[in-house]
Amino acid sequence: MQRIVILSPHRPSRELLSRLLAEPGLSVVTLADADEALEAIAEDEPALVVVDARRPDEDHPLMLGLLKRRYPRQPLITLIPGRLRVFDGSEERVRDVRDGGTTEGLHVLLSELQRATKDLLAQDLLRLLRPPTGEA
Repeated sequence: MQRIVILSPHRPSRELLSRLLAEPGLSVVTLADADEALEAIAEDEPALVVVDARRPDEDHPLMLGLLKRRYPRQPLITLIPGRLRVFDGSEERVRDVRDGGTTEGLHVLLSELQRATKDLLAQDLLRLLRPPTGEA
């Protein structure tokens, strides 16, 4: 079963992201604390980590730095004001999703998040199904 770890210090954001990304056959873990998130990742590396960094939090830059240092190929989506940073394990893309504080803008942000999540989960499945190099 694939697993997503969601990190956000704000309970309403965690609940929204969890409901938005939940699917059959997918385990979604929501955490408020960066240390808990790093522990959860160390225990069982997830297919994807989603960090909601749209509001200032002093732990996010440190946590993101530690995550990238410890797990340099960990797929990661970071929500930052007006953008999604999508790291697929080898390259990072930035998707502009300026929401302007409107309902339409929020819809665009959440749609882009769902699309990026589906893309990264599909890539994770391909990695699992692909035989190791040199084996058939």
